[in-house]
Amino acid sequence: MNILVDALLYQSQAAGIGRYIEQLFGAYTLAFPDDMLTALVPPGQWLAGAKNLEPVATLRNSRQRLLYEQWRLAPWARCQNYDVMHFADYQMPILQRLPRALVTVHDLVAFRFPELFPSNMGRVKRFLMRQSVLRASHVIVPSVATAEDLQTILKTPAEKISVVPHGVTPLECAPAAMGPAYARPYFLAVGTIEPRKNFERLIEAFARVFGPMSDGPDLLIAGKPGWLYRSTVESPQRLGIGGRVKFLGHVEDSRLQVLYRDCLAVTYPSLYEGFGFPAAEALWLGKPLLCSRGGALQEVAGPDALLVDPQSVASIAQGLEVLWKHPREWQQRARAGSERMRQMTWDKAARSTRRVYLSVLGKE
Repeated sequence: MNILVDALLYQSQAAGIGRYIEQLFGAYTLAFPDDMLTALVPPGQWLAGAKNLEPVATLRNSRQRLLYEQWRLAPWARCQNYDVMHFADYQMPILQRLPRALVTVHDLVAFRFPELFPSNMGRVKRFLMRQSVLRASHVIVPSVATAEDLQTILKTPAEKISVVPHGVTPLECAPAAMGPAYARPYFLAVGTIEPRKNFERLIEAFARVFGPMSDGPDLLIAGKPGWLYRSTVESPQRLGIGGRVKFLGHVEDSRLQVLYRDCLAVTYPSLYEGFGFPAAEALWLGKPLLCSRGGALQEVAGPDALLVDPQSVASIAQGLEVLWKHPREWQQRARAGSERMRQMTWDKAARSTRRVYLSVLGKE
């Protein structure tokens, strides 16, 4: 089988969609070495495992990428001898039709929480997703929650959707020889700093519980800035806990392993997710987890996380206090979650994805 992959969102500092592209197609080429996978990548990037790469040397920003995808990609793709083309994020060419094209829709946050985006960005996302889903031969989603949103919001027929859960990247706990991650006890949050991740409410909840405690823990946030992040970054100073909250920026996996190893718990009260890599990674490693009730996060975390209302600072604060006062109970829960997460592999995701390809070709 010849597969074309639009991997123009891939970057070596992979987070979220970048991690999905890297891990899924890396596992795919290992599982199906006889298939030909051609990945279209941004300048300076290299997707390991792909047999052919077609770098596009003229893309410097998201606007140029969008224009390329809408005007130049379809004519190029039609000249390739492909069986299936997979767009790894929600958008595909809508001005010119491509046969046997699939899209992965990770979430519908632009529809569910439009206020979390700059207005122009939100409008473009909603338009392109709606049109792409309409034109795609099939849609892959990472969770039942996302499938239900597609059916409810975009009226996508259930038979056009396949749920293929992500794998969990095996971030094994760092050995003790690597030394401590941080000098004080700390809670850890992982994710791009943008409104959906809800870090501002997390920081306010942290200030309520631990601000008065001179010997209490700190809060470390690992993730690079996204959009509309300034209020979040300024909130610790505004709340009088500027020295207790540390923004670490992007961290490599080797350092992330140490941060996970040494933290008291992982906190992920996101307003909305299609899957939630940090929640899955925390449980994989057997770390206590606080995350949002409902949607894909509850689907992924199951009974093994402390669930809170992400819209309520009081609920998040209560969760933090419970984790601080009763660590053993939640460590036991996390160990049970670790067994479950270790069944969620990228090899399984790759094999399920190939079954979708075959169904599009009428071979399954």
